[in-house]
Amino acid sequence: MQVIITKFCSENESAVNTLPAFSSNLQIVNVTNEQILGIAEFQGTGIAGITTNKKQLRLNLNASGADTSRKLTSFAKLTDNYTLLGEVSFSESDFKNFTDIEARDRAQILFNKTQEHITELPDYALNETTQTTLQNNINSFSNVIVAPRIGINNKSQVTKQLAGLFKIAGIALEKIDASIEIVKLTEPVFYDGYKSARKVIRKGTTKLAVKGLVTETDNGQPIKGVTVTFSLNGTTDQLKAVNNEGHTELSKTTAAKGGFNIKSLAAGTYKVSFKKMGYAGQVVTINVNAGEITVVEVKLSKNSD
Repeated sequence: MQVIITKFCSENESAVNTLPAFSSNLQIVNVTNEQILGIAEFQGTGIAGITTNKKQLRLNLNASGADTSRKLTSFAKLTDNYTLLGEVSFSESDFKNFTDIEARDRAQILFNKTQEHITELPDYALNETTQTTLQNNINSFSNVIVAPRIGINNKSQVTKQLAGLFKIAGIALEKIDASIEIVKLTEPVFYDGYKSARKVIRKGTTKLAVKGLVTETDNGQPIKGVTVTFSLNGTTDQLKAVNNEGHTELSKTTAAKGGFNIKSLAAGTYKVSFKKMGYAGQVVTINVNAGEITVVEVKLSKNSD
């Protein structure tokens, strides 16, 4: 990240503080770094963090719900309260198989029924403390039932914000690059160190151009070993840009889970063919735009005997 550059330049301020436009552009990078780091905290724990948190809260709810159910069931059986027994008898397996809404609602029933008999339950290890734990677990889980979907929506907006900030920082860094050339001979140690830091940034900013998945038409299972070939529609000069090596085609093979990724691909319209022995081949047309990920999902049918 740009933090590497700002830290390096701050540690070597005497070598760069007189360079034209250097300080102003470095300040731009510093400000955007702070904004990027703040946003990244959300994105880094976005949908993955929310989902992990939800799973843990569900486990907590299942555990306290099943424990309360066991104790209430014992109380109902030993007091011949068969009406209560029919209302509170849920096993651990039941809680694991309940939907999120069902788990929450069953746990709330258990809390309410326990509260109705709370004075009779000390000997069954049910009391205000266990009730507080159960209700807290119910409330916490209720708050995150829809959180993953909200997280996805928020994360989409965050991604757009990050893209804009990286663009601003990138422009400022390019201007800093130009300033640094002034001290190539007078500050060779600093110059070489700066260039090394910039290589780290450039190496870490590779983005996917195309992300794909190939599955079977009949069962939706991923297909390994499909040859995926990209051919750019256009002039000879454009074709040479397919993989930046002068080739007119680019081929990939799908992995074990049927996926494939293309890290670098010139913008344009491509014919993409999918071939594997035993399957009917398929050709699709896709558009690749600079700075965007194009998603390709294809289903192949097995050849009839």
